[in-house]
Amino acid sequence: MPVPLEGLIKEEPLDFPLYLKTGDHRWVLYRDVMSAMGEDHIGRLRSEGVECLYIRVADRRGYYKRVEGKLDEVLRDPVTSVDARAQVLYGVATEMAEEILSHPPDKAEIKRATRLINSAAQMVLREDGAFRAVRQILKASNNLSAHCLTVSMLSMGLARHVIGSDPNTLAKAGLAGFLHDIGRVDHEADRGPEHAVRGYERLRALGLDKEICEVALYHHERADGSGFPRGLGCENIPPLAAVVSLVNTFDSIYSGHKPRVGIFDSLCILAQAYRGCFDKEMTKSFVELFKD
Repeated sequence: MPVPLEGLIKEEPLDFPLYLKTGDHRWVLYRDVMSAMGEDHIGRLRSEGVECLYIRVADRRGYYKRVEGKLDEVLRDPVTSVDARAQVLYGVATEMAEEILSHPPDKAEIKRATRLINSAAQMVLREDGAFRAVRQILKASNNLSAHCLTVSMLSMGLARHVIGSDPNTLAKAGLAGFLHDIGRVDHEADRGPEHAVRGYERLRALGLDKEICEVALYHHERADGSGFPRGLGCENIPPLAAVVSLVNTFDSIYSGHKPRVGIFDSLCILAQAYRGCFDKEMTKSFVELFKD
């Protein structure tokens, strides 16, 4: 699989080999395991017109680990296509989500997630087509970490249209979406009011922003008052919680409906089966996210 040159430079030696593509289905070894990868290597490749190197698919986790700390550099690289950078973002985010959401996270892990979400938000705001590229990669999955990652990315897109298009708003929406189901960690089967309260308490204990804590508590509230844990009406649901609630419901349909349905049918089910549960204008804005 191709990987951008940006982000590969690091003091630590490589723990996976890098390859140059020399023709159709032909690659040659460029740097072996335990080799250095410095600025001189990248400069030489650039001067020769090389825009990417290749790794074995089996080594992708090692690659994502290596570039996580330099993700912002990768996402700002004008030489690499938006689609390719979106693939790196999704890969790094997937690995991170699986680690962080395998147990109740600590403050250091929350900071790690925050850095990634901030980089993603900046990319979405900076470049046309970035959100579309990220959205098209998202996959249906009942896995908790994959669900939280999808809700995170889609919440950024929706918040941009219904709350505000500034970096802080998008980053807060992304982190809130990522952490909305933190109460299900170690209690994955719990989909009732208890997980919402538990998530709120966990995030408060970590000192997170009030709005993000409220999303964990209110992401099952509905505009018509039919939600939980408090049965709040539309006027009492915080805007960020309303955004994540809608996105969470959509992904629950997309990932969990039996038989499996596609995006279009998921949107139809959302519009019909949940009529009145969400603000009409917000629902329209959400549908717009899937129009190319």
